[in-house]
Amino acid sequence: MSRRLCSAALVGIALAVPSHAAATTRADYVHPLAGTRPGANTFGGGHNFPGAALPFGMVQFSPDTSPAERHSGGYDFRDSHISGFSLTHLSGAGCALYGDFPFLPTIERIHGSPTPHGAAGLASKFQPGFSHSEEAASPGYYTVRLNPGQRRRQIDVELTATTRTGMAAFKFPRTRRASVLINAGGSARADNQSAVRIDPAAREITGSASSGYFCAQRPRYTVYFAARFSRPFSGFGTWRQQALSPASTSASDDKPPSVVPSNTTQAGAYSTFNARHERTVKVRVGISFVSVDGAKANLAAEAPGFGFRRIRSKARGRWNRALGSIKVSGGQRRDTATFYTALYHTLLAPRTFNDVDGRYIGMDGQLHSTGGGTKYADFSGWDVYRSEIPLLALLMPSRASEMVRSLLTDAAQSGCLPRWPYANGQSMTMVGDPSDPIIASAAAFGASDFDVGAALGAMVKGATQTCRSPNNLYVERQGLDQYQALGYVPWDLDTKTRNANSLFGSPDSVWASAATTLEYQTADFAIAQFAARFAHDPATYSKFIERSGNWRKLFNPASGFIEPRYANGSFVPGYDDLNGGGFAEGDAVQYTWMVPHDPAGLASMIGGPTAAAGRLDRFLRVLNSASGGTDSDHALLGNEPTLNTPWLFDWFGEPFETQAAVRRAILQLYGPYPTGYPGNDDLGELSSWYVFGALGIYPEIPGTGVLALSSPLFPHARLRIGRSTVRIDARGATPATRFIRGLRLNGHRIDQPWTTYCTLARGARLRFALGRRPKRSWGAAAAAQPPSYGPDRPMPASACAN
Repeated sequence: MSRRLCSAALVGIALAVPSHAAATTRADYVHPLAGTRPGANTFGGGHNFPGAALPFGMVQFSPDTSPAERHSGGYDFRDSHISGFSLTHLSGAGCALYGDFPFLPTIERIHGSPTPHGAAGLASKFQPGFSHSEEAASPGYYTVRLNPGQRRRQIDVELTATTRTGMAAFKFPRTRRASVLINAGGSARADNQSAVRIDPAAREITGSASSGYFCAQRPRYTVYFAARFSRPFSGFGTWRQQALSPASTSASDDKPPSVVPSNTTQAGAYSTFNARHERTVKVRVGISFVSVDGAKANLAAEAPGFGFRRIRSKARGRWNRALGSIKVSGGQRRDTATFYTALYHTLLAPRTFNDVDGRYIGMDGQLHSTGGGTKYADFSGWDVYRSEIPLLALLMPSRASEMVRSLLTDAAQSGCLPRWPYANGQSMTMVGDPSDPIIASAAAFGASDFDVGAALGAMVKGATQTCRSPNNLYVERQGLDQYQALGYVPWDLDTKTRNANSLFGSPDSVWASAATTLEYQTADFAIAQFAARFAHDPATYSKFIERSGNWRKLFNPASGFIEPRYANGSFVPGYDDLNGGGFAEGDAVQYTWMVPHDPAGLASMIGGPTAAAGRLDRFLRVLNSASGGTDSDHALLGNEPTLNTPWLFDWFGEPFETQAAVRRAILQLYGPYPTGYPGNDDLGELSSWYVFGALGIYPEIPGTGVLALSSPLFPHARLRIGRSTVRIDARGATPATRFIRGLRLNGHRIDQPWTTYCTLARGARLRFALGRRPKRSWGAAAAAQPPSYGPDRPMPASACAN
């Protein structure tokens, strides 16, 4: 690593905002280290990873650190040692997963097995220290100096990536024992199988691992790798558990899959190089979820040579094109960096899952082919339906359509639409039926290149029949029979305690009955909108728009909050709205606002728009309370259930309060530094929320193209939507000018705090006039309020009907 690079890393971390005098591309503004450390008043920290990846890539080549507890990103900014550079990660999820095949350069003598007894990771002597002052990351690239301050032990590491491959360059000190360890049993969660094979003549090491158990869910996956080195080996060997085998060319370890894995397999390989004269060793590695041959084919297709700079340059070019889907200008440097960092994180997931030849392993365990296009995996369903999927559909409709087709393929292979799928397995993580609003929202924002009939059929099936995957470990809608009979999931079914078989309840139990009801009615509303707008099916619309009003059955007029209810119709006596249970990562006070399709109906239950606005103002006075969190009477904007709340003032006749709340949230809770995320990014959901907030638009109502409006943060923004361009100009925009004084759409003055996707998709220009003081009359008239949708609402005539 050069002195210049070390200096740049120091500036980038210490000040969080680079000097952009030399910045010429959007990638220069991105800080991959943002969200790698919990900050004050955050819900668990961002859990992002800083390593090299491409948009939606299969490979995320990134460092894993210790001694902090492993999570989905694998990296914690508070840590001081690196345990390896693994090839797969999740961006921002709250539970650990992947972290497969950590590579680690070392100059330690390898006299015994590198893994201590009973541990998945390497022994402490093989975990070098590092300093953030000698570390840097940018889109598609990561570099760090290991053992800083120890001149004769320093190892410089550089990583870059293609979609399905990674490349590392290790620069060793002058030594005869420069080695690279590959810990095939070192995944973030316990491996029940790991294997390696060495071909010294080909300078190649291959292997496999089987892992899983994300958030205590049972689905497991198998992944394969093929690594080729730039130089011949001077030595090599393998290990299995505590046995080291120098000159061995293979090792494997297997354990039966466990419901609650407490140990892991231990198999790995090492290769040694003479670095006395030539100090740099490069390795290029492909992965596949199909086979070792698939990994080799991916490697041959995407990284046929050892041109590190070429691959890094192409990765940067890919990122600049992707980030160029939105161009903001005129804002402050910190805000521009925060914006493109958020957009970057939005584009990391879901994951490309098929090999270059189109092959992948389906949810039925069989080999399939895409026949062209991309198969995607890893959908953080409970999270991303809210704003990430609408943003991806808006900016990349073809890719978002492929994502919907992937979900429909999962349903065809397993019998059910997924909730939180990873790799090729069905997970019941969190609650609800999020594939329905994912599909409907994708279509509403322009991503409708999929089989509408098949989509509606899968949605209706999951909403009307108890859908189980073949192994009975996944149920699409738990408590469905009671929900259909009563209009809500009763408190009688609520497990109240987390089942040993699953962090979020077993297939035949319900966790968080009230939250589940609200999620089901949101999904039902999405089905109704999709049936009307795209399938033109009035019967299905009528059935599900009626069900979308089920939230009213949990509204307790005695307390004024949505609360759990028994099957006999009574509410829970003495219920505590902050600590009473029945909600997923939240409480009754927070969840009562989660009626995104009918804010007007909710306001009427609370006592009218004025009363609702007053309560909402009190709710948003404190953001992310350190003392309350998920048991608070204030908003937790680092978690999904209250992400919609700042925009509700647009429905309550006080849009200036939305403008104030959104601006306060994006300025206070986000930034381009390690503590700059208010909670788990959840595969890009919080990042997408910030992007929309900074643009001044938000997809409040799942399954429709309605966009609530707020004040843009930047004087100028350009969005590429299909073949059209949307221009958002905000005269006088600064962090302090947060209030809309006037708005023109295509030259015409408008006085309403909302618009639609269809209005923008034809090409549009929004011209805001902003000021420091609110104009309370703007958008406040009852006739100006955005639409609310209840059972008495007529069926939309088309996709673009409001």
